Amino acid sequence: MVDQNKPIETDASPAEVTVGVDGPYASARRVIARELDAMLSHVDDGASAALVTALRDARRIFVAGAGRSKLSVEGFAMRLTHLGLHAHVAGDVTTPAIGPGDLLVVCSGSGETPTSVVMAENAAEAGARITAVTANADSRLARQADLVVHLAEYSQDHEPDCSIQFVGTLFEQGALLFFDSLVLAYERLHDVDPREMLASHTNLE
Repeated sequence: MVDQNKPIETDASPAEVTVGVDGPYASARRVIARELDAMLSHVDDGASAALVTALRDARRIFVAGAGRSKLSVEGFAMRLTHLGLHAHVAGDVTTPAIGPGDLLVVCSGSGETPTSVVMAENAAEAGARITAVTANADSRLARQADLVVHLAEYSQDHEPDCSIQFVGTLFEQGALLFFDSLVLAYERLHDVDPREMLASHTNLE
């Protein structure tokens, strides 16, 4: 969720942004791809490896988020199910009680989204471990977590906190790709058969 108390910082209006000779749409696609590459190249591999291990060792995995961050982490829960893991989305009517041995993965750009922070607090009180995937490593959510994956926003030139996209957009895009990279890494590290993953896909569509 966007931190609405944080001022929007920009050095140029949309009309002043150079779009290049190939037009605004190709330029926008190029900027987004470069920003994503800059962001993901700064993710700590140790934190990624720790999260893959936590996923493997968890009794059950719960995911939580708000807004577009929730959409990113819900897609992750679906892939975790395909990997053969027991995954649930917090807030769904069929989600069971969390407890010892379980892992809660909370995705929040600001790390200050009230519902996400409260979920982490409740999960910790119930004995579960917490992983925070956030752009704000000094947030309430990060301080509550056992493991923090810092998805910091960068410009296409690797300048920190200088994304040209609207506030929060790069984090949400990057979170989706980060989660997908974890899934692929998990497949390779644990020799998961893609045919078995496909067999776990829903047949109620």
